[in-house]
Amino acid sequence: MLKRHNYALGLAWLGVFFLIPLPFIQTIATGLPAIYNDERLAILYGTIAYSWMLAAIYLSTRPRWLDRLIGLPEMYMLHGILSVAAIGLAYLHKTGTTSNGWTERLGDWAFNLFLAVMLYSLIFLAGWLTSRLPVLAQIKTWLEKVFHHELTIWVHRLNLVATGFIFIHVLLISYIRAITPFMIVFMTASIFVAASYLWFKIQPKTDAQLVANRTLAPTLQELTIQLPARNRLTLQAGDFVFLAFPDIPGMREGHPFSIVNDPRQDHHQLRFAIRGDGDFTRRLAEIVPPQRVAVVGGFGRYLNFVTEQQPQQLVVIAGGTGVIPLLSLIAQQTTQAITFFYNGHTAANLLYPELFAAWQKRPSFTAYRQVGRFSDDDILHQLPAERRGLAVVIGGPAAMARHWIKVLTANGVPRGQIYYEAFTW
Repeated sequence: MLKRHNYALGLAWLGVFFLIPLPFIQTIATGLPAIYNDERLAILYGTIAYSWMLAAIYLSTRPRWLDRLIGLPEMYMLHGILSVAAIGLAYLHKTGTTSNGWTERLGDWAFNLFLAVMLYSLIFLAGWLTSRLPVLAQIKTWLEKVFHHELTIWVHRLNLVATGFIFIHVLLISYIRAITPFMIVFMTASIFVAASYLWFKIQPKTDAQLVANRTLAPTLQELTIQLPARNRLTLQAGDFVFLAFPDIPGMREGHPFSIVNDPRQDHHQLRFAIRGDGDFTRRLAEIVPPQRVAVVGGFGRYLNFVTEQQPQQLVVIAGGTGVIPLLSLIAQQTTQAITFFYNGHTAANLLYPELFAAWQKRPSFTAYRQVGRFSDDDILHQLPAERRGLAVVIGGPAAMARHWIKVLTANGVPRGQIYYEAFTW
């Protein structure tokens, strides 16, 4: 059976790579003067590259409707691949066309900026790549001592400057300006994306208060945030939100964290268990309540996935702090048959044992918690023989998730019945 998420994800890839460029291609191809036929293909490459870059900028605004359909990790993956593909086409456009003066200068500036930001982002923002290449991960660790989270976000925004250069670059080309249908598409799309990004930056954020900050384990902090009586957050189990501290230099840009507690039960408080891995998260231990917090969210597809699957048996595989988004999810599944596998490097890393003790009283809940990883057989022997009614959710490091996805699919669990939300961006 075709699952809704897979269908929506396929449509998203089809839309951004093929459907969005179509009106650009059609209008410029039919209006381009014959004298430029030698450069026609290169001009089309540049047109597609611009449409893809607009799409990438729109995805960077984290549209909530699309997050609930395909998930923010998939959106960021699509954003990154779109950007790289756009730069590849921009190179073909640059080498296949001739221009001069400001038209040439702005095009060159834009291309050089795009290329520099891409190389920077491959280390700092492409976690799907660094999680697979240990050398890049090590380089990232070294460079993070200088290039902190907030600086990285600002560097990435140079893509907006480069896109602005391309916008002016196009307006300076007289024979392109003369193609009225193309200019209508070009201006409409550019204004829509610019307005979307502007709204993304100025839209009101929920102004909350950090009311408690305690150490759960070495390098692990639990933050409790009090929400205002009226807030704009739309939260569900398994969600994550972006937290920023407007009054603390270096922590004013939002960072994603999963919610520990069930937002349906605790309407005015959110709890987070956060490991100090990066410059932003390590500083959390130093923050003394009360402290103002800006909250944006929620995001995530764990609950949507379970709702769409309607499984007879839900299997949960979690490692370390990857368990956090799954806690609120399981808190809501009071009648669902659940088998929960949870491991940590040490006993102290096995978080919230009191929750598992309470859930064990449910007749349909079974948990296996241990120090050290589970063997393949530990989990495979607990799976039902009938795979069709099974759904699996995974939380933990990307390498762990890739391992279990490979093992499960090799043993008869369809990929569409497994969901993992990667925090690798």
